[in-house]
Order: sequence, then C-alpha cells, then structure tokens
Amino acid sequence: MKTSLLILFMSFFAIISSAQTFFKIKTGINFSRPVYAYDFNNKLTEDYKKNKTGFCGGFVLHHFFNEILSVQAELLYSQKGLKIVQNPYGTTINTMNYIEMPVSGQYSLFKTKNTFLNIYIGGYTAYWISGAYKITDYYTGETVSTKVDFNNADYSYERIDAGISAGLSYRFNDNAELYLVYSHGMIESAKENVDGFLNRLFSFGINFIVLK
Repeated sequence: MKTSLLILFMSFFAIISSAQTFFKIKTGINFSRPVYAYDFNNKLTEDYKKNKTGFCGGFVLHHFFNEILSVQAELLYSQKGLKIVQNPYGTTINTMNYIEMPVSGQYSLFKTKNTFLNIYIGGYTAYWISGAYKITDYYTGETVSTKVDFNNADYSYERIDAGISAGLSYRFNDNAELYLVYSHGMIESAKENVDGFLNRLFSFGINFIVLK
C-alpha cells in the first residue's frame, strides 16, 4: 500500500513538475449570426440575416498537464448581436456586450520546439452587461440608436448566456498564436416576439503570450 502511494505521489509530482502554464492577451473579431425567428416565423428574417462583426478581447490562462493535454480558462469582453439588412426599409444592428468566461480542454498535435496545433472543445458562461439597437433608414441614411433597457416590462431579456464551443489554434512562435473558435448558445437571450434567440458566432484572432 505504501509503495503504491509512493508511486502515485511520484507520478503526480512528475506531472506537475513537467507542466507549463502560459498567460496570454487575447484580441480578435467576432462574426455573429444568431439563431432566431421574428414573430415566431423564421421565414420573415432568414433572407435578411447578415454577419455582425464585433470585438473580442481579454486574458487567457493556459495550463499544460503534459506534452499533449491542457486546459484553458479565459476572461473576455465579447461583442455579439445581430444584423438585418432589409431593403428598401433599412438596416438594423443589435449590439450585445458580454463579459464571458470560456473553459476548454485541449489536445496538441504536430508539436515541435516552437510550433504546434491545438484542437479544443469546451463551453462558456457569459453575462450581458449592455446593448443597443441601431436602425438606419434606407432612403435618408438617418440613424436612430436606442439602448437596451433590461427593466422594460414589454420585453423579456435573459442576461445570462451559456453554451458550447469548439475550435483550434496554431502556435507559430514562442510569443503568439492564431485561433478560430465556433460557439453556440444554449440559453435564449430574448423572448418577446422572438422564438429561440440563441447566440452563435465564429471568432478569429491572435493570442499574445506574455508570461510562460
């Protein structure tokens, strides 16, 4: 029994001593196109949905257990939302600003001294901190912007978002890596006249490794 515990302890110590932890600064662009139907009729909006671009950035902690297995935790500011272009009426843009916390398990491939590919899957939780609707008239070009009022009794907003995510990253030197992530929300963010509003986006950008 003592021998088994000693072997287990030595194995655990070997894993910890060989582990590496990286601290990163994340910057990127979100391409958001949520799943939803207006007035419970998907056909009313499907032809007008466009990708909305937004900023994503924050801090990343990436811990390696060994050469191939690792876990990554992030704290991000993330802009999501929707864009509808409906000519000859105009363009509607809804910006949704979140504080987001993704966590993922990662598997490293093709690892060399300075480069490797990571494949990962995980999930995220997020809190909707602010938002605004911007409507631009097709003929006049006039734009009207209205902040999202979370206390408005006429609408039903869900400020908590959570979902699943998957992606990959490529470390191309000691100091930086490119990433591409897809995430899909599992909680409806808005319910009034909208059926199944789920955040959905691709995020692309670069992580700068500042501590290792």
